[in-house]
Amino acid sequence: MDGRRPVGIMYTNTNVDDPAKEIEYNQWYHDVHFPDVTEPGIFVNATMFHNVFSPPRPGEGKFLAFYECYWQDLDGAYAEFTKTVAKLRTEHRIHAGTARAFYGVYRQLTIVSSTDRRKRTQSLLAVRIDAQEPSKEADVKRWYTETHVPEVVELGLYHTGSFGELITGEPFRSMADPGQPRFLAVYESDIGDPQWLAGEVGRRFSSPGVPDYVQIDGASMFYRVSPW
Repeated sequence: MDGRRPVGIMYTNTNVDDPAKEIEYNQWYHDVHFPDVTEPGIFVNATMFHNVFSPPRPGEGKFLAFYECYWQDLDGAYAEFTKTVAKLRTEHRIHAGTARAFYGVYRQLTIVSSTDRRKRTQSLLAVRIDAQEPSKEADVKRWYTETHVPEVVELGLYHTGSFGELITGEPFRSMADPGQPRFLAVYESDIGDPQWLAGEVGRRFSSPGVPDYVQIDGASMFYRVSPW
């Protein structure tokens, strides 16, 4: 995020149970939850984004909390992090209106940047991906890391593109959602209009379409929200 190169990311896309609580929920995230989550130093550099659609499309949440992890052992990091989550639940420091839409911890397989200068990310496009069949997962990883992420970044619209794979060790595996996408591509831009960016990518793209072994499960667009 913002040009950094974490080992992994934690992607937490949620809603709040009552639209009337959205301002309260956003403030709780910034003032309470981000400090609570990042204090142990496992998942750090917390950033908040909001979905461009209101209400969000089915399967998406309005609030995207994005965290970075620099531990090489991501499964070990997540196991340690569960102690923090358990403590926060015991102390009733998780907002009671939280409704999870999509959650995952992904190891970064590639990070491609268009510049050596770190840029502040204002817009984010997140694409959820699977292989059409398990035997094609290596092909999916190769196409995204060697071909697709670099060619998207080369368009000059996104300053950073990354592609990650869902961690599969315990305890994360036992709580992952059924059918959770195996891969996540994230494209970051310092341009603040994610819908315009997505449309412009479609207009500029000249290469053939997505290979038939790639399954796109969904794409979400978010804009950055500053703290109060």
